[in-house]
Amino acid sequence: MFVTGGVTWAAGFFMHEIDAHSIKVLEFPRLREIIGGMTLSPFGRRRIDELYPGLQHPLIERSLRQSAQMRDIIHFEEALPLIRIDDISEAIEKSRIEGVHLEPKVLLQIKLVLDTIISLSAYGKPPERAENFPDIVEILSGLHPKRNISVVVGRAIDPAGEILSSASSRLAAIRREISDTEAQLKQHLIKILGSRRKHAGWTDDVITIRDGRYVIPVLSGEFRNEEGIVHDKSQSGATLYVEPSSAIPINNKLRQTRQDERLEIDRILRELTAMVGEAADDIMADLEAYGLLDGIHAKATFALKIGAVAPHIVQDSQLRLVDARHPFLIYAAGSSQGVVPLSVTLDRGTQGILITGPNTGGKTVALKTIGLLTLMTMSGLEIPAHHSSTIGIYDQVYADIGDEQSLELSLSTFSSHIRNIIAAVKDANERTLVLFDEVGAGTDPKEGASLAEVIILNLLERGCNLIATTHYSQLKTLPLEHPGLVNASLEFDRENLRPTFRLKLGVPGSSYAIDIARRLGLPDELADRAAQLLGSQERSLDSLIEKFDRDLDRLHQSRTELEERLARARDSEQQFESQKAELAARQQEIVKAFAEKYEIQLLEAKREIDRLVKDIRQSQAESKKIKESQTALRKQQNQVAEVRKAFSPSKELDGRLLRKGDVVWIEKFGAEGEVVEMIGDKKARVAVGAAFITVDTIDLVRKESLSKIPKKGTTKGSGTVRSTATGGEFNPELMLRGLTVEEALEKVDKFLDDAVLAGVGEVYIIHGKGTGTLRRHLSQYLKNHAMVESIRIGDWNEGGLGVTIARLKA
Repeated sequence: MFVTGGVTWAAGFFMHEIDAHSIKVLEFPRLREIIGGMTLSPFGRRRIDELYPGLQHPLIERSLRQSAQMRDIIHFEEALPLIRIDDISEAIEKSRIEGVHLEPKVLLQIKLVLDTIISLSAYGKPPERAENFPDIVEILSGLHPKRNISVVVGRAIDPAGEILSSASSRLAAIRREISDTEAQLKQHLIKILGSRRKHAGWTDDVITIRDGRYVIPVLSGEFRNEEGIVHDKSQSGATLYVEPSSAIPINNKLRQTRQDERLEIDRILRELTAMVGEAADDIMADLEAYGLLDGIHAKATFALKIGAVAPHIVQDSQLRLVDARHPFLIYAAGSSQGVVPLSVTLDRGTQGILITGPNTGGKTVALKTIGLLTLMTMSGLEIPAHHSSTIGIYDQVYADIGDEQSLELSLSTFSSHIRNIIAAVKDANERTLVLFDEVGAGTDPKEGASLAEVIILNLLERGCNLIATTHYSQLKTLPLEHPGLVNASLEFDRENLRPTFRLKLGVPGSSYAIDIARRLGLPDELADRAAQLLGSQERSLDSLIEKFDRDLDRLHQSRTELEERLARARDSEQQFESQKAELAARQQEIVKAFAEKYEIQLLEAKREIDRLVKDIRQSQAESKKIKESQTALRKQQNQVAEVRKAFSPSKELDGRLLRKGDVVWIEKFGAEGEVVEMIGDKKARVAVGAAFITVDTIDLVRKESLSKIPKKGTTKGSGTVRSTATGGEFNPELMLRGLTVEEALEKVDKFLDDAVLAGVGEVYIIHGKGTGTLRRHLSQYLKNHAMVESIRIGDWNEGGLGVTIARLKA
């Protein structure tokens, strides 16, 4: 057990005593062997070997999350820095012993592991990895990277396992002394060789080493004892290898220095070993974490190979497999293509399934698929099925599958099956999954069928989930009497007499034994006789099943056709709606183009009316004539408004949604204002510039909805009015401050013309208080103007003496 990331992990946290025989026949050990072969270390292999179905719901879900996150890392991320490493745990334990030292190559193996732990720790640092792969990063964050030990070992030992001079300053000094002594000794021996008399044909003047000491060759006939020590001689005995007396002190010094080197190396190795020993606990914990990561990586790699995903886990004993496949079939084929999926549900409503059908039709494979995927899920392994699959946690799984005749125990096939069945019947309860292949087989058919019926009903009474296969026809009627039991069959191609391996729920199957035998070469005469010998009741049931199967196929075909028709109808509906939208858009474009064209004509009419107004004023015409011109113009304006209304979305505003302070657009006046107060739900008092008007809420649009209304030149509180003559905006306020009397009156003249055309009833002329000269001239001018009905000085809240307000004639 070790602790990482604040979580305690136990090596065998999945251990639970599921029936050993069932584990074996469902081939769970083979599954472990395959996944274990994908590990990179003995620690990871140990993790996989310890995989076993368990009952701890949170731990199973954690294991599935880990596998899913590792799958994403393998598929989308930079590879996790996992490498093949040896089992160094024994060396780590040895390092704890004081005074011992590890060999250099062993220390290099430890360094390799430490470097990998450092890389793994760094891999989990980026915040986005912690966000995307929290369970994996949790393990990585609990590692204990020992960078200092790795650096020291790397400085002391080269990749070949030799101790480097950089390991210590003393070792470097000793090796320099060795080098100097060797050079001195070689020079001395070369000098001796050079001083000797040469013989014809002599070519062996070479300095060599014997017993760790430097020597020179001497002819045996010329050697004298006082010249030195003989360490070796040639095979012929003609040449002696002699350490000259004068070289003995130097050789002694060299040997002593080399002994010093060995002692220093031994000290260095003990020091490195002691560093490892001090960190032994952390290193061992990291090895366990490495094994966990390696095991998760192997599980995820296998999951990718078989297209596995994590099913939904529930605490209740139930299962719902959707498009499930046997992992070994996918693994052997290299893909899921060609492996027929099956879907099956077991819960309190469907407590048991009785599968019938021909031999070699896939019944046994279906049982093994259901059983193995259940064990895989309870072991924290992802399964090759649709992600909507649901698997509950069973206290026990019993499987009796295949021919298990035992010569050693003198057990027949029937005896072997009965032993397994008895074990299930004794212990089965509502948290048990039972898988029986050919229940009651291996004995007299009538007795076997009766025994099978009793066993099935007893297991259903105990509340367990049951899937059984059988060839006994009388069992096919049990689902009619017991709602919790459902018939199922493996689909069979009747035309070609071949199995399709597709599981069909709700439909019993026929064995087709006579038909298959006929196809395989049984003479027709024998096949016909066999059919005659078949009981009439049996033939009737098989015929009924065949008819029911054919009817079901026709219903399935009809349903498929109806679904296709419905799909085509939906496509047609979508196409119609699309065309309808296009037509509406086209209609709007046409209306808009017409309105724009009409507005151009209206603008031309406005220019003509401007000219007429100017002529009328110059000719001092009657106001009646002006009013007639304005009436004609408004008639055209109303026509344009009707056209616009045809293509503009309704902007009517419910008064209950208005609040004091809301900025609104007054549609009928073409002006922007601010709500001062609400008068019930139907009317509002609105401030437009300095004026206050009461308006029906149906004529108001809140400012947020004014995306289609131009605001050019408009500022809050300016009280601009949309000109119904030109479609533009008219501001009923005129600023005259800083102007001379002549400039001001010229501007007022043009301003009043525009006000008349805009249909404004009241205008505000801001001249300021000053000396009062501009106000007096302006008042005189306005009193004599043909279109001004009356004038007044602004109230205290309208600007007082600095503002003159003129009411225009209607």
